[in-house]
Amino acid sequence: MKFRFLHIAKFFGLLAITSLFIGCNSKAYQNMNARYNGYFYANQYLNEVNQQIEDSYQYNYDQILKIYPDIDSSIIQSNQNKLDDAFKKASQVIEWYGTSDWTDDNYLIIGKIRHLRAQFQFAIETLQYINQTSEDDPTRHASLIALMQTYMDAGEKEKAKEVSDYLETEELNDENTANYKVMLAYFHQREEDYEAMAANLKEVAEIVSKKDTKTRINFILGQIEQGKGQNAEAYKYYKAALDGTPPYELAFHAKLNMQQVSAVNGAAEIEKVRKFYAQLLKDGKNKEYQGKIYFEMGEFEKKQNHYDLAIDNYMKAVAVETPLPRQQSLSYLRVGQLYFDIYERFELASSYYDSAVNIMPNDIEGYADHVKRKEVLTDFVTQLNIIQVNDSLLSLAELPAISLDAFVDNYLAQQEKLAKAREKEDRQNTTSTGAVISPSIGGGFASTTPSSEWYFYNDAAVELGTIEFQRRWGTRKLEDNWRRSSKETFSTSEIEEEDIIAESDDPLPEVVPANEAQAALKKELLANVPTTPEAKEKLQIETQDAYFKLGSVYRFGLEKEAKAAGTYKTLLQKYPNTAHKLDALFALYTLYAGNDPSQAQGYKQQIIGAFPESLIAKTLINPNYLAEKEARNRALQNLYASAYTAYENGEYIKADQMLQDALQSFKDVDFLPTVELLSAILKGKTESLFSYEEALKAFVAKYPEGRLTNYAKDLLIAVNPIKESIVKSEGFEYSEDFKQLHLLVIVYNTEVTSTAELKTAIESFNQGSFAHLKLSVGQLVFDESKKLGIMFINSFEDKKTVEAYHRAFKNALADFTIEVDSNFNNFAISRDNFQMLFQTKALEPYLQFHNTFYQ
Repeated sequence: MKFRFLHIAKFFGLLAITSLFIGCNSKAYQNMNARYNGYFYANQYLNEVNQQIEDSYQYNYDQILKIYPDIDSSIIQSNQNKLDDAFKKASQVIEWYGTSDWTDDNYLIIGKIRHLRAQFQFAIETLQYINQTSEDDPTRHASLIALMQTYMDAGEKEKAKEVSDYLETEELNDENTANYKVMLAYFHQREEDYEAMAANLKEVAEIVSKKDTKTRINFILGQIEQGKGQNAEAYKYYKAALDGTPPYELAFHAKLNMQQVSAVNGAAEIEKVRKFYAQLLKDGKNKEYQGKIYFEMGEFEKKQNHYDLAIDNYMKAVAVETPLPRQQSLSYLRVGQLYFDIYERFELASSYYDSAVNIMPNDIEGYADHVKRKEVLTDFVTQLNIIQVNDSLLSLAELPAISLDAFVDNYLAQQEKLAKAREKEDRQNTTSTGAVISPSIGGGFASTTPSSEWYFYNDAAVELGTIEFQRRWGTRKLEDNWRRSSKETFSTSEIEEEDIIAESDDPLPEVVPANEAQAALKKELLANVPTTPEAKEKLQIETQDAYFKLGSVYRFGLEKEAKAAGTYKTLLQKYPNTAHKLDALFALYTLYAGNDPSQAQGYKQQIIGAFPESLIAKTLINPNYLAEKEARNRALQNLYASAYTAYENGEYIKADQMLQDALQSFKDVDFLPTVELLSAILKGKTESLFSYEEALKAFVAKYPEGRLTNYAKDLLIAVNPIKESIVKSEGFEYSEDFKQLHLLVIVYNTEVTSTAELKTAIESFNQGSFAHLKLSVGQLVFDESKKLGIMFINSFEDKKTVEAYHRAFKNALADFTIEVDSNFNNFAISRDNFQMLFQTKALEPYLQFHNTFYQ
């Protein structure tokens, strides 16, 4: 019985296990476990990470808000375990319940996790797999929407657009329609197509289910409409963004922006807006937004053309206890823009732009333009400072030593007084605001405190150093009890140190430095004053350069043509012989060419008169000059190519004649140096080593720099070993190789026979009787100790040709109106023998050789 009972028990146990196994494989069972045991927790973890990204993201309310926050890799890293767990649960569902209806949903979670981890290729493959295999359209569509974002973050916008085009053909449910339109708006936002962005957001503004997303959409639409100048529409959307209980930061900025787009008419409404901002400042919840509030107050006052009040509020914005770099940079920027655009005080504008850019995030709209303007203004201040400093130093250099010493002492005393006043002001700022107002972060403002970078007087430096002092206390004289309200203030836009010294009610006595530090500083300052002509000339050249650069900055950087013209004129007036004269005259010509033809004509004539050989002058005379010059260039290059071919083929006389023709026919052509160098090289083939050497030296002297000059110098170096190889002893023998090229040589006494007259006579004879040979005439010093020169006519192809020429030449000598003496000899000579003769100076032996072998 016992055995039978056990047998029955095992049977029913097996039956129960079998039933359970069959039940576990039912579709309903798999769906239940897939959804609640895996997908639920994986999706919850994923949502928690996304919410953390959303909560930690710092939205930039000064620009159109991003629809989706950027993914912060540090948050992904800190949630690694949570994402690992979500990935594991989703993977287990796929592995254990592969036939359930929730498999594709878990694949979607895996794809999104891979996207968050920037594993874009894996994410793309996963999301594409869902689209290809899922039979559930809503999930498939959701995967395609996620795929769009993945492609965008991977930098493949074209593929994102392809997915969008496909989704346009699909029928989406309400949730996916809303999500797709928002994603498409995000795509257009990244392309900076705000019209298309707004169109998509308007379609779904009412149907988006997530409240925070809906609020942000309305705020974004308000920003876009405000940017278009549609203030009424913007107001409507900002008001819609305040419905319900939006995040405090967004609600705060929506209220601020509503003030910006509200119509303000009359003094009463202006005061109403000011009270609104004052109430915001009083609200303790807005302490961290004080910088923003002051900034908006500045924007409001600027809109009313109250520029001084605007600047005052912008400066309060940068002086709050904990200013945000983004907000602070924008406040500095606005001050710089006002000084640039409204007041045209470029030195002050430079300082504020410098402060702004030093802390400005590079995603601020127009960042590249702000950096460019900052660089232009820095260049402006640099050139202006050079002019001011150098002019000051040169003026001080003319003072007697006693006066200069007194001036420096007064300067140091004045600087000490200014420094104390500023320290007092800083303490006031620290007490009232908890922070020192500084118009420059990272050295944007030049300090007027004595330093190694000191210069004797500079309007900008004084004003920049005291700007906040003036803002708070007015432009009062620096004297005892200067803070008393009963003191009179004087109005001036620019304070000059020399004015402070000269106009003070109580002139400062000569002050002797009180300590060693001041004595050392005084010595250092005096060392800057030029005392030698060379030092003064150096400063004058620097000043001229600075004037010319300043004119260019005014014209091209600041686009202030009138100031540019004034600067160029000042340069020419102060330095009539400046190296920049041609460029300054041409700048003035082009500045006036469009609006004052008579002035332009005057500068044109000055250029032509003073610089007739300049390219500018030639172009002004002949507007087609450059085109015609280029045509000459091409023609000369073609001729050179033919001559070079003859040179390579050993036809040296032909090549030389072609180059001589070219040099006589072509002038003012850029390609001429190349032709001249080949002509010099040919002298080594048609004349002699020594005329070749002289030609190379002449080329280097004419063109001191350049690639061709370097090559000519290399050729000159190679001449010396060849010269040394020529026989110098008395046992030499002249060559009887008469198949060489020949020359006709004249040796003469340079003190008796005029070299110029002789050359003119020979060239006239050649032109009259032997023009077809295209002969050239060269000359060298033959024997300086005996005052003997040597002139040679070249080149003749053979002995017979030179002999014929020689006979005609001797007959013509009687007609030459030149003086000669017994040293006057003329004879034919081969190229090699000419080199031997020139090197050895053995004239008599050669004359005997010539009488023997030449007719």
